[in-house]
Amino acid sequence: MNKQAAFLIGSVIIMAIFALFTTLNESVTLMQINPEPPAPPHPDSTNLIYHQHHVRDQGEPNDQLVFIKENVTKTNQESLLISSLPIYEDRGDQCKPHDQLVFIKTHKTGSTTLMIIVEIYGYYHNCSFLFNAKDPRQGHIRYIKVDLTTLLPPLNVSMGAYNEYVNQFDMSAVHIKYDRTFLQTVMKKGTKYISILRDPVKQFESAFVFFGFAKGNGSTETKINKWLNRPKPEVKFLNNNQILDLGLPAKYFRNEARVASHIKKLSRELDLMLITEYFDESLLLLRKLMCWSFDDIVYIKQNARPDEKRSLPLTDPLKDRIRKWNVADSSLYKYFNQTFWKKIAAYGPSFRQDLQYFKEKQTRLYNLCVENEITAGHRTKYTVLPNATDYCTLRVEMKEPFNRIWLRQKQNSLT
Repeated sequence: MNKQAAFLIGSVIIMAIFALFTTLNESVTLMQINPEPPAPPHPDSTNLIYHQHHVRDQGEPNDQLVFIKENVTKTNQESLLISSLPIYEDRGDQCKPHDQLVFIKTHKTGSTTLMIIVEIYGYYHNCSFLFNAKDPRQGHIRYIKVDLTTLLPPLNVSMGAYNEYVNQFDMSAVHIKYDRTFLQTVMKKGTKYISILRDPVKQFESAFVFFGFAKGNGSTETKINKWLNRPKPEVKFLNNNQILDLGLPAKYFRNEARVASHIKKLSRELDLMLITEYFDESLLLLRKLMCWSFDDIVYIKQNARPDEKRSLPLTDPLKDRIRKWNVADSSLYKYFNQTFWKKIAAYGPSFRQDLQYFKEKQTRLYNLCVENEITAGHRTKYTVLPNATDYCTLRVEMKEPFNRIWLRQKQNSLT
C-alpha cells in the first residue's frame, strides 16, 4: 500500500470517528433539554402542607419528601415528616371531610387497629366519643344494658345532664352492641355507620386462643375439636360472635329466615362493612366514604399475634365444623364479602394506584416511627422512636389516643 492510499484511509477513519462523537453529543444534549416527563403526582399529594424544614415534591407518584439536607438521620426524618395535625388544602367541590362516625367494634377482627384510626382522627378534630363512664381504662360498653346514664358526657356538657346528651356525640369506636335506635338518640345527625368482619374460621380460632381456651398442653386443633364436641352456647365470644355484636340475639342464630332478615337490615343501615382479610383495601373505601386523607388512615398494626405464636393451619374438616357452629356468622361474612367487591369495582380506575400509594405510606410510617417490636405474651407491641412527634406516638402507643380523648372529655365535662 502506497503512502497516498494510507493517508486516504486514515482520513476516512478520523472523519467517521468525529461524526460518531458529534451524534452522541447531540443526543446527550437533546436528552438534557427534553428529559422524560415526570409521572403525574398522586391525587392526594397536595392534601398535606408539610413542616417548614422540607418541601413538598411536585412530581413523584409515591409522594416522596424532598429533604433540604442530605444524610438526615431516621429520628430527624420523623421530626421533619409531620409536626402536628395535617392541614387540609381546599378540595374544591370534590367533598368535605366527615367528622361523625360510629364504628361497631367486633371481636378478634383487627378491630383494635381500626379503632385507633378512628380515635386519632377524632382526637385531632375535637370529637365527642361514646364511652362507658365507669370504664376509664377502655371505655367499652360491652354486653351491658345501655342508656344515657351509662355514658361519659360529651364535651362541654355536665355529668348527669342527660337531656343534653341527645344527638351530641360525634364518634364511637368501642365495643358496643349495635342498636340503631339507641345510637340515633345519642349520635349527631348525619353520622355514618361502619363495622368490620373476619372469616369466621379465623375469627373463632383467634378468639379461642385470646380468651384462654387453648391453654395447656396439646394442639389448638385438638382443643377446638374437643370444645366443639360439647359446645357451650353461653360463651359469647365463641358463638357467632360477629353477628351478635351486630345486634342479632343469640336465640335466632340457627333461624335461617331471621339471620337473612338481619343481614338485609345491616346492609340497608350500615354505610360500609370492612373485611379484615382485605384491610388496606377496606381503608381506601373508608377514606372515600369519609372524605379523609391518606394520613388519616395510615396505621401500625395493633394487638396482633406474632408469627411464632400463631397456631398451625387448621384441617379442612375442622374448618367445616367451625363454620357449621358459626352458621350465622358464616352467612353474614359470605354476604358482605360479596358486596365488598362490588364496592371495590365502583371505586373507580385509580384503585390500584391508590392502593400502591397507601402501602408505600404504610412502609414509610413504620420505618420512621417504630424503634422495636416486642413480643408481650401472645401479642406484638412496639416502641416508638425517641423524641417522636405526636404523629408517631399516637400511632405506635396503642393506648395513647384513648387516654388523651378520655381525659379531655372527662376534664371538659361541666361540673
